[in-house]
Amino acid sequence: MPSSESIDLTKADFKILEEKDNVSKFSCGVKEIDEFIHEEAMDFQNERLGVTYLLYIESKILGFVTLSMADLRKEKMESEDRLQIGKENYPALQISQLAVYAELQQKGFGIGTFLCDFCLAKAWTFSEKVGCRFLVLNARRYALPFYGKYGFKLLPRQENRREPVMFLNIFSKKEIASII
Repeated sequence: MPSSESIDLTKADFKILEEKDNVSKFSCGVKEIDEFIHEEAMDFQNERLGVTYLLYIESKILGFVTLSMADLRKEKMESEDRLQIGKENYPALQISQLAVYAELQQKGFGIGTFLCDFCLAKAWTFSEKVGCRFLVLNARRYALPFYGKYGFKLLPRQENRREPVMFLNIFSKKEIASII
């Protein structure tokens, strides 16, 4: 693993998960997410249910994100978050999994934000080719403040959900030009 004293994310790169990639030593500290990357991500990808992107420096995995297509139902949103166009469902990119290597979490390196920026850039690219207006995810409760700070909003009536649905209008990020 890179030194935990500093990480230069300008030297980091993304690659799509392949069978040959050894992810067995990756741990984010959450059993279900670790099991996903160790045991399910490749099958998930082979079935075209999502694509996993590894973030790495010098062959060391810093984190990963799994992306899939989704939609966001207009009726589930607050009226001020709805688009003026009369669609019932809005096209979205789903962040199915997002994880940072446990030893690098909450150290101020910005790895989680870097992963979100990558997702936002992908959503923006899709918006120009196939239509995509939102990023969506099911957040673990402990991650709500992180995603909220990034700009995601909770859908209404999520109080009793174990993993509340959050969304981000990709046109609402002021920094979009510097991300894409």
